Amino acid sequence: MSTGKTLSCCIRVRCTRGSSLSIPMPDGHRRALKVPRQLQCSLRPSGAAVQKMIDQVLEKLEESPFQMTNYASKTSGAAIVRSKTSPSWIGSGRVFWQSLPLVAYMRPPEVILEPDNHPGNCWPFPGSQGHVFIKLPVAVFPTAVTINHGVPAAAYHADSISSAPKDFAVYGLQEEDDEKGTLLGEFIFTPGQAPGQTFQLKNEHSAFIKYVRLQVLSNWGHRDYTCVYQFRLHGDPAHDGDARGKLSA
Repeated sequence: MSTGKTLSCCIRVRCTRGSSLSIPMPDGHRRALKVPRQLQCSLRPSGAAVQKMIDQVLEKLEESPFQMTNYASKTSGAAIVRSKTSPSWIGSGRVFWQSLPLVAYMRPPEVILEPDNHPGNCWPFPGSQGHVFIKLPVAVFPTAVTINHGVPAAAYHADSISSAPKDFAVYGLQEEDDEKGTLLGEFIFTPGQAPGQTFQLKNEHSAFIKYVRLQVLSNWGHRDYTCVYQFRLHGDPAHDGDARGKLSA
């Protein structure tokens, strides 16, 4: 069970001073989280405030001292530019995992900016090729990207493997109306190695970007759709007067 699913199912808060969440972790340990005063005595498992807090907790758990800041995070202000993003897959069936239906509705592309990666919580687009255009919360000198397919290696099944992205490219852009962008790298995601795989960009630290486009070029064989769970962008925030300049094609 993923951390996200565990959190959403197991919140218990007492309406007393110093209320806290006891969060079960995948390794069997528990982690205490102090609840903000404005949320005490008002938590509901389905409430928007609770979900926001869950997302923030998951972001913190992901960003350990050994991991990199994610600038393609919804909680940090990243957003999908829908007009420049492939349409979502709309089919008569459902997204499947291990031959079991997971969702009866299609998730929007914004799901790839969120940390909840339990099986089935992915953005499906039609066929094996598609793209998503992301506005970053700040200008960034990109260094790496991470693709997360959300399924533990031990639980991989033909359905989850075939819908995973395979070949993909990443483009950096400084303006929303830039039709081409600058290629930052082409990579292969291999399901079964690890749910999250990080790839170093070829134009590392060369220039800042304000937008990023993920271009999926193929999947692992699914004929109907490709599922993207999470996309992360890593790098350094740009500052005024930084000597590093604009992207070169």
